[in-house]
Amino acid sequence: MGIRKALIAALVATAGIALPAAAQPQAVDAKRFGVYVLVADVDRSVAFYKLLFMKDPQVRTPALVGFDVAGGLFGIVDRATFAPGTPAGGSVRPYIRVVDINAAFAHVNTLAPGRIEDGRVTTEGPFSFFRFTDPDGNTLEFFSLTVPR
Repeated sequence: MGIRKALIAALVATAGIALPAAAQPQAVDAKRFGVYVLVADVDRSVAFYKLLFMKDPQVRTPALVGFDVAGGLFGIVDRATFAPGTPAGGSVRPYIRVVDINAAFAHVNTLAPGRIEDGRVTTEGPFSFFRFTDPDGNTLEFFSLTVPR
């Protein structure tokens, strides 16, 4: 029997073997998903994100601010406090699904003119998106998805 056939036979033979109860993987009991961006000036970034999301933050400490975005927490974190030495921008790329990509584009273009990558919405099949940067150079992406009926 060749090595490939022997490997397949071994995999098939062991496929039905159950792990002991203690070794069974357990699902992560997540309560909420979030993402954060590192910033140099929390107050400046809060002002930007309040205008972007059109709402006040849900959580506020001197070094961490969180906005409820579609049930998840979008955090703004002071780089000097939580991640000193981390380069500005590019540390994370949050992407947020929006209902109307063109309305979102118009809003961001008003808020951050000149900071939209390629200055337009890109459409690839059912997926449309655009990327832009916040005042600290962090890139965000807004996208929409048209699902055929």
